[in-house]
Amino acid sequence: MTLQATRPEFLDLFPPGATPEQLADGFTWTEGPVYLPDRQAVIFSDVRTNKTWRYTDAGQLEVEADPSDHQNGHCLDVAGRLVACSHGLRALVRQDEPGGPWTTLADRFEGQKLNSPNDVCRHSDGSLWFSDPTYGIDKPEEGYGGRMELPGRWVFRLAPDGTLSAPIRDRSKPNGLAFQDAQTLLLADTGDGQVYRYAVEPDGRARCQGVHFRVMPGKTDGLQIDEAGRIWSSAGDGVHVLTPDGKTELGRIPTPQTCSNLCFGGPTGQTLYMTVSTGFWRIQTNVRGL
Repeated sequence: MTLQATRPEFLDLFPPGATPEQLADGFTWTEGPVYLPDRQAVIFSDVRTNKTWRYTDAGQLEVEADPSDHQNGHCLDVAGRLVACSHGLRALVRQDEPGGPWTTLADRFEGQKLNSPNDVCRHSDGSLWFSDPTYGIDKPEEGYGGRMELPGRWVFRLAPDGTLSAPIRDRSKPNGLAFQDAQTLLLADTGDGQVYRYAVEPDGRARCQGVHFRVMPGKTDGLQIDEAGRIWSSAGDGVHVLTPDGKTELGRIPTPQTCSNLCFGGPTGQTLYMTVSTGFWRIQTNVRGL
């Protein structure tokens, strides 16, 4: 598969001859990749088989957790610890050391169970922001079921002191999210297929500033921001790379199936890992994640 450049500068983001490479296949629905520098490995989810996997820099594919309580999205906290969104536990959880127990960071808001935390990212102030649609409740294969207790599907902010708030309550199915900078959050809504821009205040409030972009075919599920502010978005045909303002597509990394999510990592931080439906892929780039 050949990179598809809409603008000539797109090819400058990759080494000469770079192409997408499949690392593994045979999964059911891969999601939520994150690179752990201390372990020299990527952790990713196979949500519907209730497992997580790790792919090491040495090229070894190994089971990470079985069962995983239907984990989906992951990130690292300020201390480098693994944070996960668990559909099954309906919680945001943290693992302090590899193979160790999981600590529940948040599973209720104002006395009511969360829906099914889906994706999570870290703000520069150390707070964790996570989306909470109802996929783990609505889809038996992605969680343990139950009933919705909250009156909406929101985005939550877990402050460094443990305070949980819900600053974003105006989306249908909030999903992937990423900060462009300390004042700007991009949030994918898989309900209407659009990505929205939010202005974030120092106290954790967030105000919608409108639609930032939309990909076609498919929709944005996960997204990453590189060190220059460019947007790397999953889509129905691979990964689309856009200018920071979301107005111009630079090009596409094609994949044979829908790309659900992505992350930067590897020994130099310049490898883009992609969860692609039943597979796990990578491509080498010349950039790093923000």
